[in-house]
Parts: sequence; structure tokens; C-alpha cells
Amino acid sequence: MYFRNNPFFKMKSFLALSATLATATAFVAPQAARTVSSLNAGKDDLIALAEKANPIVKFWDPTGLAEKEFYEWDNDRTISFLRHSEIKHGRIAMFAFVGYCVQSNFHFPWAQSLNGDMFPSTDLSPEAQWDAFPVEGKQQIFAVIAAMEIWDECGGGGAFDHYTRGRQPGKYPPFEAFREDVHFVLDLYDPFGLVSTS
Repeated sequence: MYFRNNPFFKMKSFLALSATLATATAFVAPQAARTVSSLNAGKDDLIALAEKANPIVKFWDPTGLAEKEFYEWDNDRTISFLRHSEIKHGRIAMFAFVGYCVQSNFHFPWAQSLNGDMFPSTDLSPEAQWDAFPVEGKQQIFAVIAAMEIWDECGGGGAFDHYTRGRQPGKYPPFEAFREDVHFVLDLYDPFGLVSTS
């Protein structure tokens, strides 16, 4: 009984399970090499894009990151990593801002758990609402975020190149494998298929 309600035991169990599942990738056969598309932009392409996007400031890199080579990658892969990170963190900031505004004014009218606990009141600040949110709910949020990061880093189950090897930076891999094998789910990037693939 003690272990069932102990949050530290739950966290240790979750970490042990995660570590066990992570080692399974060591036994997966390597995939055939894929061709790298022209979506991977080097420094020259980055400068051209910066001048087109902002003709007043143009290219501005005061820290010299566009010259670096991270993780023993070449410069093109490093720039793809930086572009993807910038786009992803910009999206996270926009999502956080919208979430901050929405949760300050609205909440679901039904119970948030099976034992009848209601959502924190909108009278609280968003920080106080987060503190009042159950630990299990926070763990679910972090687990979903971790799963989405793993899906992104694995290129959608191996169906797409990694963003440092040719996939367009910022383009989240689709959930085709989920739709075929598990259940229907919308893609994060272009969920309704409105962007032309040609």
C-alpha cells in the first residue's frame, strides 16, 4: 500500500520503464541511407533568407553560431539544428502565451479526475493554478511532451529524415504510422493537408 501512493515510487517506476524502453532501439536494424534534400540550408542560404526576410537588418549573428559545428556535425547540420530549435522554441513561447491568457479566464466545467476534483479556479493566477494542479496531471503533460520530442527526433518512426539530415526545419513529422496502426490523429504540421507537397 505504501508504494502505490508514494509519488517517488511512481517516478522511479516511470524512469525505470523509460530506460528499459530506450535500450530497445539498440536492437533495431539500421535503415538504408536516404538522400539529403535541398531543404538543409547552409550559411549562404541562411544569409540569403535573412536578407529576404528583413532587408533592413539583413544577416545578424553576433555570437557567431552560424560558423560553429555542434556535436562534430558539419556546418550545414549545425545550422539546421539551430533553425529547428529556433522555430520550435518560438512555437512553444506562442503556445505558452495563449495558454497563460486562456487559463486566466476559462476552465473546463467538469471534474478533472475520477474522484470529482474540479479544475483550479480562474480567480487564481496561472502560477497558482499550476501549483493547485495534481501531480499526476503534471506527469501526464510531461510524458506527452517527451513522447512528442522522441517522435520528432526519430523522424516520425523513421519515415522521415531527421531535421539535421534534410527534413525542413520546423516541420514536425506526420503521424501516418499512428493513423495506420493505432487510431486516427491529426498531424501537428499541416493537420488538414492544406499545404501542397509538390
